[in-house]
Amino acid sequence: MKKRLGPREQLYPMPAVLVVGGTMDKADAMAVAWIAIGGATPPTVMMALRRTRRTLELIHATGEFTVNTPRASQAAELDYFGITSGRSVDKFAESGLTLEPGSIVSTPIIVECPHNLECRVTREIEVGEYVIVMGEILETHAEESILDETGEKPAIENFDPLVYIPGMREYRRLGEKVADAYSIGKTIMSD
Repeated sequence: MKKRLGPREQLYPMPAVLVVGGTMDKADAMAVAWIAIGGATPPTVMMALRRTRRTLELIHATGEFTVNTPRASQAAELDYFGITSGRSVDKFAESGLTLEPGSIVSTPIIVECPHNLECRVTREIEVGEYVIVMGEILETHAEESILDETGEKPAIENFDPLVYIPGMREYRRLGEKVADAYSIGKTIMSD
């Protein structure tokens, strides 16, 4: 039997990323777990940001942002960016994370994060105290060390991305592969 829990903002697991707004001269970042791919043509990411965040102000100033995915070993850095305001401290100087220019957008990427997306804002939707920001993915960067044998896509076992468990307020690693997508379901199909 299932217990009704009421409306909750919980989906398991959630990505745990650092979103950067601004430019090399004036940048800030925040931890974001409410983020997802919103489409493939064009490649689009969408995220919910509290409207009072400084990073959102910087995104509004340029119309661009980057999404930087840390390794599980970078949980402390990600959490720091989520619990510290960039209005009063230089989070990059304090954390030791560094920025480098994006190749397409004016917003920088985080060097120490092995996977980065450069995005341009395409739409915003206000929902309560949040703004859902949609952005077209213009470029993807990946450290060569996390790529599979083809060199074309990240291998999760090499990447070890950090994920967030809502409700429990925990960071975790992903587990083992259980099946091939777009294939395992065929075992249920009738001939």
